[in-house]
Amino acid sequence: MNKEFCRTLALGSLVRGYFHNLKGTLQSLSLQLQILYMKKDQYIAPQGQANLDKAVNLLQRLQTQIEVALEDINNENTGPWDLKEVLEKELLFWEANLYFKHKVVKQLEEQKKVLVNLPLAELRGILCLIGEALYPNIQEGTTLKIIIDESPSPVIIFQLQHDLEEKVFLRLKVLASLLESPYTLIVEDQRIILSIVPS
Repeated sequence: MNKEFCRTLALGSLVRGYFHNLKGTLQSLSLQLQILYMKKDQYIAPQGQANLDKAVNLLQRLQTQIEVALEDINNENTGPWDLKEVLEKELLFWEANLYFKHKVVKQLEEQKKVLVNLPLAELRGILCLIGEALYPNIQEGTTLKIIIDESPSPVIIFQLQHDLEEKVFLRLKVLASLLESPYTLIVEDQRIILSIVPS
């Protein structure tokens, strides 16, 4: 098996461990902040209390984000999942990369509503591998068009306005060679096609 692919799989387990440790630290921080919050009138000047309120709210949001991420990583449910909803969430995840968020136009087009029955973490993992290779290669100001269809099996098409760089093309070809049923990945100069053939 490809060394980089094995490393990516191993990192998935490592990330679970990191999230577990982060949760513990955040819970301790949250406890200390809650104690401070309960005694804010005693310890904090009125002009600083608004900042403490913001800090408590930001910490709660971070805890929620980590809970959602952990739930996604550990999700073994097999659906059915709406491919459009999965891709909308995936695009939000990819937009953590500010270049992708602000410099690339994204169009998500659903030709037909498509539901799939497979482990969500597995599907999102494959989409993440495609995105990791793909989005740094998208030229500024161009459009990434993502088409969802069923012809006759579920398919996701990533359509670019320019050719893939050779190293990205080869990386996606390696990924294509490693995928197994129900997934098939076809890599072309300006298109990546992920097919999901139900067993």
